Amino acid sequence: MNKDELKKYVCDYLDKHSSELIENGEKLLRMPELSYKEFETSAFVGEIFAALGLKEKTNLAITGRRADIDTGRKGPKVAVLGELDGLIVPNHKFVNPETHAAHGCGHHAALNAMLGCAKVLALPEVLKNLSGSLAFIATPSEECQNLPYIASLIDDGRLKFFGGKSELIAEGVFDDVDIALMAHAGTENFTVSGFNGFVMKRLVFKGKSAHAGAYPDLGVNAVSMMRAAMMLLDSQRDTFKDEDHVRIHGYIPYGGEAVNVVPDKTVFTLQVRGASPLAVEDASNKVDRCVRGAVTAFGGAAEVQNIFGFMPLINYPELDEIHRLNVGIIAPGVPFKTGIYRPSSTDMGDVSMLKPSLHLYFRGFEGTAHTDGFLVKDKKQAYVDSAKMLALNVIDLLYDDASCGSMIAELPIPMSKEKYLEQMQSFSSVIKFE
Repeated sequence: MNKDELKKYVCDYLDKHSSELIENGEKLLRMPELSYKEFETSAFVGEIFAALGLKEKTNLAITGRRADIDTGRKGPKVAVLGELDGLIVPNHKFVNPETHAAHGCGHHAALNAMLGCAKVLALPEVLKNLSGSLAFIATPSEECQNLPYIASLIDDGRLKFFGGKSELIAEGVFDDVDIALMAHAGTENFTVSGFNGFVMKRLVFKGKSAHAGAYPDLGVNAVSMMRAAMMLLDSQRDTFKDEDHVRIHGYIPYGGEAVNVVPDKTVFTLQVRGASPLAVEDASNKVDRCVRGAVTAFGGAAEVQNIFGFMPLINYPELDEIHRLNVGIIAPGVPFKTGIYRPSSTDMGDVSMLKPSLHLYFRGFEGTAHTDGFLVKDKKQAYVDSAKMLALNVIDLLYDDASCGSMIAELPIPMSKEKYLEQMQSFSSVIKFE
């Protein structure tokens, strides 16, 4: 088959098996699980891989899986990713009543797209037209929900990182990958020009307790110290460059226990986001300086715990263009957008620092992600067209002796794995101010 015929064959095949893809997507929707606890979802992926006769590696970053296909012909290795986890959305229509996990970000549909892509590309009549090889990787913990549980896994030595793709990178799962693709659920078809990276910070302010009515002068108010740091930080906002897309936001998990006692401890958890590693580092350092200033003003102490982070996502226009043309095949006349910047974050950014990567969005949903209103609106778009998008992109990369994929595999990348791991380790540190 020539390439156009091959693409038509793939689309027709997935349309013919659309009921199966929709059924699988609906099953995944009803088994939401939180980070590094995606055991049922992982087992389901394993069943699909086994049915396709694919050789697997399991227990990658605890729940991750990888299945490979080799054409036997020279060419790059293209990885197609799907995310296993859900997130906490207590009022979602398909919530797990015990864990409050739900697929309020559509990972079930994106994972299903990867499985559908594997189903059609594993066909001998398709595979014989391609060169190079494929890796289908199910990745855990993109949402990093239930931080105390993940921290316990790190303390036990079972993990190094909070994010699933970060952990898989550290374990060497991406070492032989040349190009990485993944799909994400959305309300329209588009690709992004980038995502923010971030570092998580846990600020622990330590004061001195005293009777708040009789002897407040003998205490050091940890709440006042925290409020001072927050005001100092708020005054820094005009020092951030617009192009750095800095976002700083958080919540207060602990602020004292009694109204008549000067609080001697507060905890403030922050997420510091930016468009580049340097922007994240600059904003993070400003947070630290504000904490130090508050400690100095009140004569207390504080501890800044840098917990974990993700890298910014880097855009590769060559992959965007391939995807744009394929969307035109699947959804002719439907608007397609690119160049959108997302100040939110994804651990696909970590992969994009090391490999040419595509993070595409597909339509079929309604509502806003991470809310109880984010639901499948059109099952064909969500479960079938999404698989087509991934498969057609792979065909472009690996058809014709994989000439296109070989060119893209040689595109410059921002950092080496060694530099990446060094940068990630800097996200796990403790700074103390007395």
